[in-house]
Amino acid sequence: MERLPELNPKGEWCVYQRPFRHIRAKRVFATDVYQGLQSAFLSFMKTKERNALGGPGFTQSPGYDAQILALSQNLSSHFAPLFERRWIDFLAALLNLPALAQIDGALHHIPINSRSGWIHTDFCSGWFNAKLTGDIVFPDRRECDYFTGTPKSLDAQPQEFIRAATMIFYLQNDNWKDGCGGETGLYATSRAGLGEMHTVAPVNNSLLLFECSPHSYHALVANPGSPRNSMILWLHSSVENAQSRWGRGFTRRKPK
Repeated sequence: MERLPELNPKGEWCVYQRPFRHIRAKRVFATDVYQGLQSAFLSFMKTKERNALGGPGFTQSPGYDAQILALSQNLSSHFAPLFERRWIDFLAALLNLPALAQIDGALHHIPINSRSGWIHTDFCSGWFNAKLTGDIVFPDRRECDYFTGTPKSLDAQPQEFIRAATMIFYLQNDNWKDGCGGETGLYATSRAGLGEMHTVAPVNNSLLLFECSPHSYHALVANPGSPRNSMILWLHSSVENAQSRWGRGFTRRKPK
């Protein structure tokens, strides 16, 4: 597997097996690359600069304290090398997954004093417009609903995929320290307090990567001490591949 030149040669990459298999990395990118990512993230947090870049605003997630900006092909170009073809290939190879063109991504801002999120797996359907092709294909939310496949135009051709992996890259958390909260909790079961639980700190220039499965339980931990910022990237697989690996345990949401 080719090592990407933007990676920090002194970075630390470790594989953990509990409570489910996942990868953690510290000092992921060289300093200048990380600073570029952080600067772009901060620009989208500022209304005037974000509008100049042609980006929409962050929106409040229903039932969740996170403020989220869903990425598109155009917006993702500000966050190289993340969301590029070679980065997708790199992540897929780490998990021994097929590297499909279909991906999704978002910027997450968790304001200080946010509540803990719900424990979930990310193992669900994601629908793409089959008319779109290329090395990288983002969901076309204007044409079809990502979570249900409901077409929004007569020209849409919804095609179902399954989320195959989740990457969380932590950045713009300069004031974070132990006790601030905002970690990502990893759980052995869907109920907090039952079974093993580990936390991953939102340290700048670090990431968490895991395969989506029926038991990849995780959640945001409440953050009384500091805001938490991150970028999320989801890889996808075909329905047939997901079923061959995990059976039919993925979630299909019904149209509202």
